Amino acid sequence: MQIREATVHQLIKAAQTIGDENVVLHVRPEPLPIDDVLQNLCVELLSLYATSVNSNGTLGQDPVLHTFPVALTSYTSGQSGFQAFTVASLGLIKEEMKNAIFANGGYALFLRYEHDNIDFILIAMLKLKAGAGIDEETLSLQPTLNIDLKLLHEAARINLTRLANREQPYLTFIKGKAKKGDITSYFRNALACITFTDSKHHTDQLIKAAQAFVEAREDLVTPEQKLEERILMRKRLVECLDANPVQVVLATAAAAIMPTAPDDFLDFLQIGPAADQYHIDHSFQPHKATYRRLHRFTAKIGQTISVAFDVDDVQAHRISYDADRNAIVLMNPPDSLKHLIIENGSAD
Repeated sequence: MQIREATVHQLIKAAQTIGDENVVLHVRPEPLPIDDVLQNLCVELLSLYATSVNSNGTLGQDPVLHTFPVALTSYTSGQSGFQAFTVASLGLIKEEMKNAIFANGGYALFLRYEHDNIDFILIAMLKLKAGAGIDEETLSLQPTLNIDLKLLHEAARINLTRLANREQPYLTFIKGKAKKGDITSYFRNALACITFTDSKHHTDQLIKAAQAFVEAREDLVTPEQKLEERILMRKRLVECLDANPVQVVLATAAAAIMPTAPDDFLDFLQIGPAADQYHIDHSFQPHKATYRRLHRFTAKIGQTISVAFDVDDVQAHRISYDADRNAIVLMNPPDSLKHLIIENGSAD
């Protein structure tokens, strides 16, 4: 990770208060120095973010309602500087926070960094926790305040590279559950976070990730073992998605993909070497036409020939591929079909 720019501002607000006068801004006038302290914090923060992020999306496109994307475009196009962008964004967070009765302020960290030649901006609300330190001179205990990364409930990351290339989704964010989701919604509203709800996209990403996971499993040594597990995994995944047609939770799908260790698949998605390749929400509606391809294959040959068969037909050797002739072979066709082919076929 290469940090390009970073800064932090404070929003002071007591819980269970509303109104503009109850949110006070403490603005840092310049960016943070890029040193070991910042580097270590960001490494730990991004590691936690990878395991906490549960939603994918895009930024709102209405320039009147969604002013954060306007400020972001001004910054990325060079019309405004980083510090001006963060102060403008801070004002948007304040406007939403002042009406969030249970929000209690915090420190807004703005981080722009590069990883694997991908450009990112991360915005996160950080909280402090009380602790204890030791005075090196007197060896006495002293009260301290430290950043509590376990309270990372409000954070969003924009993949600027995908955004510039108009690839969706380019936004990930943490969306709380139940009551917590209501408390933190002000943050997502301020940054115009729109959930990416394309069920076909999420289903397709899940299938690709599941197949890549099987290929990466070190306990499957031979190609035959991986082929057998891939076939079994597909069957389990189809059954899982069939059983959850309205909404499937990622952890439930993980249990179908790797029943003995579902957390291994979640780790592969969140912190594995190819984690940034997959964009799957914590929960989504399965797209039946997409995942049924794992069970049933369809294709057209030329203008008039259509073929459709289940994966079980391949496993039972009722259909096979002849590489020498580049041909699909159907075993034990019915007599009526054989006679039609013979009667209407050429002499050879």
